[in-house]
Amino acid sequence: MRPKGWYSTELLALVGEVTAGNHETDTGPKYRSYAAAGIPVYVLVNRHDGKVYVHSDPVPDTEDPAKSRYRTTTTTELGRKAQLPAPYPVLDTAFALDH
Repeated sequence: MRPKGWYSTELLALVGEVTAGNHETDTGPKYRSYAAAGIPVYVLVNRHDGKVYVHSDPVPDTEDPAKSRYRTTTTTELGRKAQLPAPYPVLDTAFALDH
């Protein structure tokens, strides 16, 4: 039985995160875990370096999940509009700017 609040990765088409204090986790282990699980799109709003990364086309490595990656990555400056793969709309990242 799955714990309450946990969902099967087969139900996920996109994962989006905004970094807080532990950006190393978002850019390393989570990136590889989402690719290994075959999550089609991983959007990371990285406030640490002021960029938005849109990762798509996962390449899972079944023998060594730590080597899993995404084939395609686009980078946008924080505060600008990030292009997401179809069928998703453009993501306005102005919300993540420090005011």
